[in-house]
Amino acid sequence: MPCMEKTIDRASGSTRPSILVVEDHRSLRFSLVIWLQCLFPGSLVEGVESGEEALAHAGNARADVVLMDINLPGIDGIEATYRMKALAQTTAVVVLSTHDTPHHRLVAEKAGAAGYIAKADMEKQLEATVRGLLRSRTRS
Repeated sequence: MPCMEKTIDRASGSTRPSILVVEDHRSLRFSLVIWLQCLFPGSLVEGVESGEEALAHAGNARADVVLMDINLPGIDGIEATYRMKALAQTTAVVVLSTHDTPHHRLVAEKAGAAGYIAKADMEKQLEATVRGLLRSRTRS
């Protein structure tokens, strides 16, 4: 099957676009990884389940785009976004949340998020958002 889960080869120094999914719900994380691999063939896509893992990842390999769940155990998605941006300023973080309120959007923006997508709107917005962010990364 062409859209099976892949991992980032940190040793290769690959210049292929990379996407990191940070989601504590295993089935959603796995589904997003598969979906993104299908939407962006040739991109490196990886999934982790916590803010701590995302930050460890940022220390080892720079993802172009990080999709960050807002409600994570331990370090939540907002705090992880603040810390991620401090470690990897060029990484674009998009916050994903079940909450679609102006307050949540503002908090994500203040944390340095490049975008905010309500999970109910992911099917409509995720592809265009990620595509735009990856495109802007290749122009830089």
